[in-house]
Amino acid sequence: MMLRSLRSSLALLIALGLPAAVSARTFVVKDGESIREAVDQASPGDTIRVKRGTYTAPPGEEYVVEVVTSDLTLIGDPGAVIEASGVEYGIMVGEDSNITPAGCPPITVDGFRIQGFTVQNATDTGVRLVGVRNYQLLDGRYLDNVDYGPFPICSEDGVIRGNFVSGHDDAAIYVGDDDGVLVEGNFITDSTIGIEIENSENAVVRGNVLVRNTGGVLVIAAPGLPKPFTQDVEIVGNVIVDNNRDNPFPPGPRAISLFPRGTGILNIGGDDVRIHRNFIVDNGSFGVATIGNFFVFEDPRLEPFVDGQVVRHNAILKNGGDPDPLRLLTPPADIIFVPDLIDPTTGMVVLPDPDPSDNCYADNLFETDFPPGVVDLFPCD
Repeated sequence: MMLRSLRSSLALLIALGLPAAVSARTFVVKDGESIREAVDQASPGDTIRVKRGTYTAPPGEEYVVEVVTSDLTLIGDPGAVIEASGVEYGIMVGEDSNITPAGCPPITVDGFRIQGFTVQNATDTGVRLVGVRNYQLLDGRYLDNVDYGPFPICSEDGVIRGNFVSGHDDAAIYVGDDDGVLVEGNFITDSTIGIEIENSENAVVRGNVLVRNTGGVLVIAAPGLPKPFTQDVEIVGNVIVDNNRDNPFPPGPRAISLFPRGTGILNIGGDDVRIHRNFIVDNGSFGVATIGNFFVFEDPRLEPFVDGQVVRHNAILKNGGDPDPLRLLTPPADIIFVPDLIDPTTGMVVLPDPDPSDNCYADNLFETDFPPGVVDLFPCD
C-alpha cells in the first residue's frame, strides 16, 4: 500500500511538471583543459576535480578561476597548481566589489569548498572571497602571492584549515569584515603578518604554527571599512615563534609599514579578545602587546580603547631581545599593555584610557612586562 502511494505521488509531481531532484555531478579537469569551463558548466552541489598539472588564466582574464555559483566544491589532486602569474587573483569567489564604509555587498555565493590546490604568484591575492557564506579553504598551499594568500572579505561562516602559506608581503591569511570564521591548523611562514583579523567578529584563531614572519597575529579595527570595530576574537593554542623577518615596507603612510618586526600577537583596538594557551617565544619586539587604536584619527567611527581582553595560561617567554628600532612605540617586553591612545609618530599618549580595568591577565609564564608591573595591576577574577 505504501509503495503504491509513493508511486502515485511521484506520478502527480511529474504530471504537474515539477522537476525531480538532480544528482550532483563531478567534472574532471585534466592538464591542458580549463577549470573555468568546468566551473561555468557546474550547478549547485557539483564537484570539480582537477588533476595534476599547471592551470593558468585564459588570455584577457583577471583570474585563473571565477566562481559565482553557490554550493560548489573544487578539489585539487596532488600537484594541481593554480599559476596566477600576471593576474590579480588566482581564484575569485563571489562578485568582486569595492569595499567602502557604506556597507558590505550582499551575499551572492552560499557554499564553497576548495581543497588541495597550490595557488601561487598572483599579483595580489591567492583566493579572494567577497560576499560568500559557508566557505571552506582546506589543505592548500598558498605561495608567493604578492600581498595575500586566502582573503575572505564581507563573508560569513568560514573555515580556513590545514593550509601551508608562505611568501606574502602583507597578510598571509587576511580576514576582513567577516562574521564567524575559524582559522585553524595552518602553517604560516615568510610573510609580513601571519594572520590578520580586521574589522571582524566571532573569529577563532586556533592551533596554527606561525614562524619566521614579521609578526604572528594582528587583531585590528582599521579605518574606512564597513564594520567600524573588531570584537569577539579567540586566539588559542597557537605556536608563535621567531617572527623576526624584516618588514619589507619602510615606515610611511601605508598601514602595513607600521607593523613591527618581532611581533607575537598585537591587538590594536580589538574588544573581547581572548588570548590563551599559546606558546609565544623568541619574537624580537614583544610577545603580546595591546595598544589603543590610533586609527581613530582617520575614522571617528572607531572606538579607540581596548575592552574585555583576557590573556591567560600562555607561555610568553624570551621576547623583546631584538626590537624593531623604527616601529616599536614602547620598550620591548614579553607583555606590553598600553591601552591609551598613542600618537604613532611620536609614541606619546594623546588620550588615556579612562577605564582599562575590564582587561586582565592570569596564569601566564613571562619574564618582562611594560610598564613594569602592569600585569599585576590587572588580574583576572
